Amino acid sequence: MMRERFYPVMRMMDPENMFDSFMKPFFEGDTLSGFGAKIDLYRKDGKIFAEAELPGINPDDVELHVYSDRLTLSAEKKSESKEGSKDKNYFRTERSWGKVERVISFPVEADPESAKASFKNGVLTVEINEKSQDKAHKKVSITTEA
Repeated sequence: MMRERFYPVMRMMDPENMFDSFMKPFFEGDTLSGFGAKIDLYRKDGKIFAEAELPGINPDDVELHVYSDRLTLSAEKKSESKEGSKDKNYFRTERSWGKVERVISFPVEADPESAKASFKNGVLTVEINEKSQDKAHKKVSITTEA
């Protein structure tokens, strides 16, 4: 009986669970409000694509910066306080709001000048050309000294 009573406390003190619960927001891009942006990053036809789920966010509330080695995304989902909401007796509220910031590193060098972005159905799509790698090269002979 004593063991069952303290099991939840012992589970919370387990180092692995403590680490997971503390670090999860950082790896998933969530803030304390529970709001986050899930991002897919892929390459196709010499371009890098990033697709971020930003449901319920107005594109005007998104700030996007593209560098040669990374993309930074900052967005804010504003709280919807409608007239008369003080009188509501909620049974459950799961919708989240808040600010999210993500930094996504590119696996290859990108050309920031070529970046373009579009927003459709709550998904932000960013397209950036990869920087072309100079394929010209020179074979260098090595001489040895006696």
